[in-house]
Amino acid sequence: MGDLTRLGRISKASLADSVYQSLLDAILTGQLAGGAELSEVSLAAELGLSRTPVHEAIGRLAKDGLVEQTSGRQPKVVSLSSEEIAEIYEMRLLLEPAAAERAATRLEEAELAALRETADALDRASNSKAWAAKAIEFDIRFHDALASASGNERLRADITKYRHLVRAFCRMSGSSENLRDALREHREILDALEARNASGARKAMASHIKARLQAVLAEIEASAAKQPA
Repeated sequence: MGDLTRLGRISKASLADSVYQSLLDAILTGQLAGGAELSEVSLAAELGLSRTPVHEAIGRLAKDGLVEQTSGRQPKVVSLSSEEIAEIYEMRLLLEPAAAERAATRLEEAELAALRETADALDRASNSKAWAAKAIEFDIRFHDALASASGNERLRADITKYRHLVRAFCRMSGSSENLRDALREHREILDALEARNASGARKAMASHIKARLQAVLAEIEASAAKQPA
């Protein structure tokens, strides 16, 4: 299951929430990889808790699509097929262009300026390991900002759910080349946002998501081709 000692002490104020967040962080960072089993007994002992908050947290992760529960077996972190990844991106395509369209008239000037400043700085920077980490951090911030600026909490929550799945299982698209392409696409979305062009922001976000799906599928295909027959 992996070493979870770094999860730290769990707050007694909301045990299930704390366990959920700790396990979510472990999945998103790859500490808990796809296929890893989640033993309620072992996790409870490791965290010094009863099984109840662990059980509740795992149930929430299952609702998020991050954990697979099968009767008679240990729950485990899900592993996604290329078809399932395509479905996730199809959901993003339904949700995020709508959020970008709404954000075009709602995103505050200060936040928009901060996003542009960071995007421009990344565009001028070199492709170092530190650059890649900063580019991924910006990608998370960018999409979160637009989802929040949509003004629709249910839309924001659904976008967060599917982006968690992307972050957890689509790390293969994090090459410098793909990150550079994504940054260019983010800058095109920013162009529309700065012009307060709602339809343009929707179109640019849709193009971005379609391009990222193709990048992920290409990486999966290339990885499969390298496997021994």
